[in-house]
Amino acid sequence: MAFISESFVTQLKETSNIVSVISRFVPLKKAGRNFLGLCPFHQEKTPSLAVNEEKQIFHCFGCGLGGNVFTFLMHYQRLSFPEAVNELAQFLGIAVPTAVLSREQEAENRQRDELRAIHQLAADFYHRQLMSPQGGRPGREYLRRRKMTREVIEEFTLGYAPDAWDRLAQFLHQQGLDPSRIEQSGLVIRKDQGGGYDRFRNRLIFPIWDEKKRVVAFGGRTLGDENPKYLNSPESVIFNKGRSLYGLPQALPVIRQERQALIVEGYFDCLSLHLHGFKQTVATLGTALGAHQVRRLKGMAEELILVYDGDSAGRQAALRSVAIFQEEGVSARIKVLPPQADPDSYLFQVGAERFAVELRQSVPMMVFFLEQHLEGVSGDIQDRLRALEKVLPTIQSLAAAEQAYYVKLIGERLTLSETAINQMLRAKGQANPAARIAEKIKGEQVKGLEWRIIEALLRIPQAPERLLNQDLQNVMVGLEAVQVFKAITQTVKEKGALDLVWLLEGLENQTLKSRVAALALQEFIDERDQESFLQDLLKTLELRAIRRRERSLLQAIQDQERQGMTSELMALLERKQDLLKQRKQLLAPMKN
Repeated sequence: MAFISESFVTQLKETSNIVSVISRFVPLKKAGRNFLGLCPFHQEKTPSLAVNEEKQIFHCFGCGLGGNVFTFLMHYQRLSFPEAVNELAQFLGIAVPTAVLSREQEAENRQRDELRAIHQLAADFYHRQLMSPQGGRPGREYLRRRKMTREVIEEFTLGYAPDAWDRLAQFLHQQGLDPSRIEQSGLVIRKDQGGGYDRFRNRLIFPIWDEKKRVVAFGGRTLGDENPKYLNSPESVIFNKGRSLYGLPQALPVIRQERQALIVEGYFDCLSLHLHGFKQTVATLGTALGAHQVRRLKGMAEELILVYDGDSAGRQAALRSVAIFQEEGVSARIKVLPPQADPDSYLFQVGAERFAVELRQSVPMMVFFLEQHLEGVSGDIQDRLRALEKVLPTIQSLAAAEQAYYVKLIGERLTLSETAINQMLRAKGQANPAARIAEKIKGEQVKGLEWRIIEALLRIPQAPERLLNQDLQNVMVGLEAVQVFKAITQTVKEKGALDLVWLLEGLENQTLKSRVAALALQEFIDERDQESFLQDLLKTLELRAIRRRERSLLQAIQDQERQGMTSELMALLERKQDLLKQRKQLLAPMKN
């Protein structure tokens, strides 16, 4: 899709009605100021999806998802943001224009387009080499031994890099391409004495696409004993290894249909699963599964299943992914293969039907995590406690219901009482010194105030004007609160008022989007309650300012006292009394 102008996105936001859009997919009924319906993102019998027409936002009080109209379309139809813009424009009957680009943007787009064109030419070249009767025989023989069919070869446009130094380099230069662009592609490596040689030689070639099925890189598997066995294109302006997934364009329609994605580590693992009918499979590119890859998949599928090698390296890779899934709020499952088995060979061994059954029996991520850490623990109490110490930090991060379930499971595995484990969970990270406890309480108080301020900014129309001119630098200290507050101030600065739709679009973190939507949807009983809440906040902020001035004044008084009773000291003491009076006046009528 072409670059979409900000003004057009604004036009869509102002033209669309979130109630009308969501009503296409979910029946809604008016309930007070909101419309309610059954949430499509989780199973429920009682409506918990609230849609607010005035604020143009939604929030599910069951699963917690919330945001604006684009958030809903992206999650419901598994779309990227540009796709959601296009979908909304089509619904409204508005043509999508393109923005006028600067020279720099035009140059960047031209560079990307030319690099993609070079990669497409290279993909066609490698595929022709593979399919040529004589030249491609080594590659075809290797694929035959790996039991790959003609259909898979064509679907994934597999290729062969000839066993020659510069066959691709010559071909690309014959096309009249810019030599500097060819070098930027990473497919031809420049020699010091001039000219260049091919990066991939005597290798089976796997084109790597982006989600729009544009070739952006290649993977190469040696046909001989050369090292490295697998080689990838270098990263470029069109290719980032940690954000890419092999096979995504081929898998995307099935992932969206099945709402499930299988994740493997290798090219042939991915091809074998597709060959056996598991077309919802994607693969990482020789690196550990990363947050960006999980984030992309969780927006398309409800269920993610890891299918990694059964050896120690595969299990360790699966264990490392647990933290990533937790950070992204994904409850993945893991198909544990037998030792020394890999998905490719295992599928040919057991067949698609049995593998499908085993996939349905794949274990929850946290069960796998615990099994790996608790396996082989002896009956010795110290060994059991050491094993418990390893898993407690991960268990601590779970929601209360999940935590209770896994505490029971750990207790059964280690023959420890649930009470003892829960006590250790509560004590974890809490040291004895009173200062540590005081610091924790202080942190909670600050967090409470900062989120009360954010709540007021979201819910009270006059709050931005009265709160944003306050010195809030020492109040906003929590990472999440800082992100939301910065987004609020930026939105008010750009729009002249707090536009919730724009605010939600400016937040990249979906958890924060949902939290902001939930806060914004809450209503005060009446305007007096609203004004009281705001006044108490303003007074609290003024009290904090007075206390800061008092601390500064106290230091000045102590310095002056060393010089005896002077006029300067008398003035400082009078100022102290004035501050004390101000503090008492503020505290007297406060409710909170």
